[in-house]
Amino acid sequence: MIGLDLWAFFINSFKYRDRLTIVLEILKSVKKSKKGLRKTQIMEKARLNYVQTKKYLNYLLNMGYLAVTERNTYVITESGARLLAIKEIQQLRTIR
Repeated sequence: MIGLDLWAFFINSFKYRDRLTIVLEILKSVKKSKKGLRKTQIMEKARLNYVQTKKYLNYLLNMGYLAVTERNTYVITESGARLLAIKEIQQLRTIR
């Protein structure tokens, strides 16, 4: 018998993710990195293909949530960190 936690992980891993969830996953992964992440690293961490990654990174750059460094890595901006914090607080409130 599969444990309940493992079963929930298995089911959730195949669920459709909405755009906001993907944006938040990208912001979280970039925030965890001290020196920023390259495009392929973001693609792997967010489980996206190249075309999707390119689309989301362009959106996040245009909105000012991410910035590109001289080393061609992506780093989170203050606006991006603020958005991430607000969404995490909202998610915590819905759990109650």
